Amino acid sequence: MDGRQEHASAGSPRRSERFRPSARTLRLLVIGALLIATWVALRLATQSGTAVSMYSLVPILLTVFWFGLPAGLVTAAIATLLFLADNQLTPSGRLVGGTLALGTVNRSLVFLGVAALVSLLLRRERALTLRVRAQQDELAELESLRAVLTPAELPVVPHLQLAASFTPAEGLAAGDFYLVVPGPGGCTTVVVGDVVGHGLEAARCAAFVRAALSTFARFSADPVQLLQLANAALAEGSADSSRFVTAVCLVIGAPPELEVRWAAAGHDVPWYLDTGATLPGGRVSTPLGIGPEALTLESGTATLHPGAGILAFTDGLPEGRSARRSPGRTLELFGEDRARRVVQAQCGATPAQVLDALVAEMARFAGGPLADDVCLVAVRAA
Repeated sequence: MDGRQEHASAGSPRRSERFRPSARTLRLLVIGALLIATWVALRLATQSGTAVSMYSLVPILLTVFWFGLPAGLVTAAIATLLFLADNQLTPSGRLVGGTLALGTVNRSLVFLGVAALVSLLLRRERALTLRVRAQQDELAELESLRAVLTPAELPVVPHLQLAASFTPAEGLAAGDFYLVVPGPGGCTTVVVGDVVGHGLEAARCAAFVRAALSTFARFSADPVQLLQLANAALAEGSADSSRFVTAVCLVIGAPPELEVRWAAAGHDVPWYLDTGATLPGGRVSTPLGIGPEALTLESGTATLHPGAGILAFTDGLPEGRSARRSPGRTLELFGEDRARRVVQAQCGATPAQVLDALVAEMARFAGGPLADDVCLVAVRAA
């Protein structure tokens, strides 16, 4: 018997839960109560339809806010009917015949117009809120991607001095990135790249290419093969054929030779760190992402003697310019010659000092924020 009672109690909802109204029902009750309260107040005050015209706006506004424009129009129609009912129960000498009809039309237009206007404002406010949230989410993702694309710390390589620098441009984030990762046989792979375009999609593409190169570099010490594999991965993983990437890849062998093999896909050839001269050999191919077919690449070879170094960079260095050019001012680029003079003036300095000098000179030249990102990586044999 006790078991049957427990079963019956467990199978039936409590009385308080069975009759608990939903939020929608409560809101409808509030709106109905406001309409009725407006009309009752009007009847008790024995006033004309002015009170209905004034106070009926409150439930109309609440209805639009809670249920949208169609429900608001229904409430506006009910408020208009209340106005007519009031005049039928308490006829006014001022509102009869055509005057009553005109007053009804006026109030109806006011009620309906307020409902439509508030609905429009609410839609715009909600659209703006969604846009702001989307921009905040995009900014958060861009910051996360930027931390991945240009990490603050580089791996420690005993026989190499390494330094990297990233200077963001004003406005939308771009797709500049760098990568320093150990490879097979004790070699070190250095990559600097730039995705054409700006914004979140460019940063995502850069993160994809960087991740692909980071994975491939652990199994191959051939810069040509690394770029070809990255191109194949980009062609397979991206549906946007207009998105392409320039990149230069250097593989620095283990000591004591420190042979450097490099290849470039649509990217500037690296320089010697002390002279600004370009590395010998090789031939720049088309950028990554132009097509699924294999890139036709030719690698160059150099030897990194003790104390010698290499500078790899994105096009933001030679094409550096101010983001806030005055009207009528001739467009002037930072240029390779100016960059080479800075490098030569820092002959023998540490990689970090060379990069600091380049960034400082570019900031002085631009006189403010740059129009494009600048990504730099410097290597010197210890």
